[in-house]
Amino acid sequence: MKTAVLASALAAAGLLVGSASGRPLYHKRELVTKVLYVTEVVAEVVIYVDEGGAAFSTSTSVKVPVMAMSSVLSSSTSQTALPKTTPSSISSVVSTSASLTPAVAPESSSAAPVTTEALEPAAQSSPVSESPSSLVEPSSPLSRPPPAEPYLPPAAAPSPPAEQFLPPADPTSPPAAAPAPTDNVSAGSLPMGITWDVYTGSSECKSEAEIASEFSRMKDFKAIRLYGMDCNQISLGIQNALKHGQKLMGGAYMDAGGSGEDVSEVIQAYKDAIDQHAGGNWDVIQLFTVENERVNEGRMTAAQVVDAIGRARTQLRQLGYNGPVGAVETAPATINNPSICEASDVVMVNIHAFFDKHTHAVDAGPFVKSQVELVQSACNNKRVVVTESGWPRQGSPNGEAIPSVENQRVALQSIRESFSGDMFLFSAFDSSWKVNTASTFNAERFWGVIQ
Repeated sequence: MKTAVLASALAAAGLLVGSASGRPLYHKRELVTKVLYVTEVVAEVVIYVDEGGAAFSTSTSVKVPVMAMSSVLSSSTSQTALPKTTPSSISSVVSTSASLTPAVAPESSSAAPVTTEALEPAAQSSPVSESPSSLVEPSSPLSRPPPAEPYLPPAAAPSPPAEQFLPPADPTSPPAAAPAPTDNVSAGSLPMGITWDVYTGSSECKSEAEIASEFSRMKDFKAIRLYGMDCNQISLGIQNALKHGQKLMGGAYMDAGGSGEDVSEVIQAYKDAIDQHAGGNWDVIQLFTVENERVNEGRMTAAQVVDAIGRARTQLRQLGYNGPVGAVETAPATINNPSICEASDVVMVNIHAFFDKHTHAVDAGPFVKSQVELVQSACNNKRVVVTESGWPRQGSPNGEAIPSVENQRVALQSIRESFSGDMFLFSAFDSSWKVNTASTFNAERFWGVIQ
């Protein structure tokens, strides 16, 4: 291809002998054109052209000087005794040839200025062979056309451009299993919270030192959910929450069968602790629930729960608490019993994606979000607080919901990405005092977020 261009250029130049120059030939003789075919191994060169075929850029991966071409040109031109022509005449000849073969680029230092004159008029003083920086694209190897990729030197690419293509740190891969809570919450909502219970592995009460230690480990979560009043947890919970700048969700663990707590006694215990440790200021308590999933379990009716909410609210208002009062249920139980929504100041639901056999860990957040939307729709768009949501790190698979340490991390991250507040992760620590059963996929003990 190179020889064809050379022949065309020389032939065209020969036609200018009698007309392009005003200078006579030294000896009148028959015009002889000598064409030499030289095969050279040269660098890969690519000419980029626009839609009209006009070249606008060239590139090459390796700079290979070809000295023999210079001698071929001089030998050929000396045989035809070419007259001295102007750059404009050379440009017109070469540009005609270039338009016929747009993929050809000169390789020698002597020919490069001519081609540059023809293809890039604005850069006549910068031959391609003298500008190594213009031949290598430092920012991205993706800017090269596919044919040139095999010629990219594997070790020569600078490291900064390569860093541009490194994916950002995976938001789903934090170093710790417990996701760091966020304070970016909407007005009127709670920050990311976590649930906590007061029992040891042998079902005994945790000591004051153990409780203080665990609240310290939970200090990044600014809302803590308590269950009931057992083991002096109300007084100890308030003291430690105030120490770490945390808020509490309080509640009673009532049961219509007689094994639960008396709501009025629980409320009075909160009043006493508030007076003793918070100077009578109820601000540390942000939510209050009268029960936990008793309607879902069939141990209480919706009417009984509604009555308990009313009695609790009346007593709490008399004692100085003006925050939300309601009952915690599952999403299905709440949707099927709208009277609980109507009686509650805010809707409180436990939603666990793990118990949906079609939900993978990575989809835990969107699943919980979709359930919240269903609850809101059934409850006249009242504010919904998710009072439990998590994923076990050990247990038996539930269809596509598989318990593992990694899946727990992924699920918690997914939940955190879907909720900035009004969410209590379940739970702070493993509950080894609980009993694993097939109905809970032998995972009841292994929901702890903080290890």
